[in-house]
Amino acid sequence: MNTNDDDDDDDDDDDDDVVERLNAHLTRWRVDDGLVRVRPSSTFPDGTNRGGVAGGISIEHAHGIALDILKRGFDVDHDVPVVVRTRGEVLASDEGYGRWRAFARANEGVTPRANAEGGTGRAHATLGSSHFMLAMKLIEFDVGSVFGRGIRYGEAKQRDAGVREAIELGVPSVVLREETPARVRRYISVALNRSEDVGFKLCREMGVALRISRDRESVRELTVFEALSRTLDAEELSSLARIKYGLNLDDAESGYVAVSAMRSRL
Repeated sequence: MNTNDDDDDDDDDDDDDVVERLNAHLTRWRVDDGLVRVRPSSTFPDGTNRGGVAGGISIEHAHGIALDILKRGFDVDHDVPVVVRTRGEVLASDEGYGRWRAFARANEGVTPRANAEGGTGRAHATLGSSHFMLAMKLIEFDVGSVFGRGIRYGEAKQRDAGVREAIELGVPSVVLREETPARVRRYISVALNRSEDVGFKLCREMGVALRISRDRESVRELTVFEALSRTLDAEELSSLARIKYGLNLDDAESGYVAVSAMRSRL
């Protein structure tokens, strides 16, 4: 196993090495031994997450998660988020946050306003579960849906106690210190997106990665879309999500302005 912090390329790691190194990083940089509740409204995608625009976010995929929560209810078995705590006063100079703000402005009709402080003076950059956290913000602020004017995400908060708890009290998360290096953030992000291939989950009690047996009946097998969503870049994931949900490319390229305009006239 390579233990050099200056070389965090996991291409040569076997599965056990990935889990061991991930846990070493989490242990070294976390602010607390257990999980800490993080409100979705305080989060934004870290600049190292999948790279590219807006931390690798696919707005269509996030809306798909929000729609699923609206229809099926809150999934208590969601992945444990990993975030990096950031002071509100340094957000202006954060490259990842700057890209997220630009992305939010370009898609303002179907994206929550970029205010990661949430009025608390503290923000959190997401390394894992970025789409889940964004979906929770879509619900919290009842943002217009890419699926049309008849979808009201805010209804999920009204009728689902699990959704309300996650929004108001926060989602139990692994919280890392602000000084966590970019190379470590990138390694953690990649490792989390490979969790299905490697065969591990973050334990809810301790917030560490544990190997799981693939033949356990309690382990839910991911759909093909879910598995691909963890490894594709933002553009590829958005294209796949548009195919899955039957969304129009022209609407996507316009930031879904026509969809949001229809809702604003209701």
